[in-house]
Amino acid sequence: MKRHPARRGRARSGVAVPAFLCLLFAAMLLLCSQAGGEQFAWELLERLTENKYFVSGVLALETGQYPAQQAVHTPHTAGIGLEATEEDLVETETAMENAGLEPASTAVSLNKADKAVTVNNQSGLDFDLEAMLASPKRLSAGQDGPQVLVYHTHATEAYTQADGDTYTSSGDVRTTDTEKNVVRVGTELCKVLEDRGIKTVHLMDLNDYPAYNGSYGRSLENVKAALKKYPTVQMTIDVHRDAILADDGTKYKVSTEQNGKTMAQLMLVMGTNGSGLEFDNWKTHLNYAVTLQAALNETYPGLMRPINLRKQRFNLHLTKGSILLEVGSSGNTLQEALAAIRLFGNTLATQLGAPQ
Repeated sequence: MKRHPARRGRARSGVAVPAFLCLLFAAMLLLCSQAGGEQFAWELLERLTENKYFVSGVLALETGQYPAQQAVHTPHTAGIGLEATEEDLVETETAMENAGLEPASTAVSLNKADKAVTVNNQSGLDFDLEAMLASPKRLSAGQDGPQVLVYHTHATEAYTQADGDTYTSSGDVRTTDTEKNVVRVGTELCKVLEDRGIKTVHLMDLNDYPAYNGSYGRSLENVKAALKKYPTVQMTIDVHRDAILADDGTKYKVSTEQNGKTMAQLMLVMGTNGSGLEFDNWKTHLNYAVTLQAALNETYPGLMRPINLRKQRFNLHLTKGSILLEVGSSGNTLQEALAAIRLFGNTLATQLGAPQ
């Protein structure tokens, strides 16, 4: 390939190392193949094509520049059907894990008919909260097949251990015990909805274990498969647990008093297309969330934290009106989370048209 003379000298130092390594690997593969290890050579080559640094080195040989800042789409990420690069998913997960820590860039608050709704807008996008409250949107649950799918992108998220709710940790306030982590909260939510006549599906996959990075990609594939199996589902709910830490590592709890009982506060996290991923009807999803939040605020003042609107879409684009729900924080107990999800589930059932 012809290169511009002005770039040749500048590129040479950046290409030297990847060029040497690529040639070294090529020689090793050739020797290995000639020595009778052809199968091993093919397996090694397949692994190398999944390594972004190796792929970058090959590109450097061709272009004369080493793209240190450029995301490389390898056959591995393309083959598993992810709709975003690994970097996009890591960014999403980091933003999600710190959802309660980032200051809101814009807070939109509106009181209408005693229904106070606040949206912390961190998406950089505009919406009309007053219009949403004036024209509330609700999903109407059907009679045939499951209507709500509950799952957990970060399933191992757990709570502060208390009497009767102890567990073997798999990380900081995390456990693979589905009776003690957020999967248990999802089970309770499904029970409440089922008791009210809303058919549900509960995915209990540990999408964040053993690897945390890539958990949004794994949950995306699991939810897609479930929606194909259960096409009647209208809403997905990704149940999480927030983490709010002081500088010294102290774990804060978010709590409220409801009917004389202390329980965890909840937060709806809503996605948009602000990250560049397709999500054209995010405002409709937000309208559903605003309507639900207004009903919860009216019935249980203080139960809900402000809605958190983000630029990421968090896999919420797959159905008519999906939500991500933060149930308490790492400082709360499991029993506080369960008490809160029962109130949430009953209000959601009413919003979905379940008989009282």
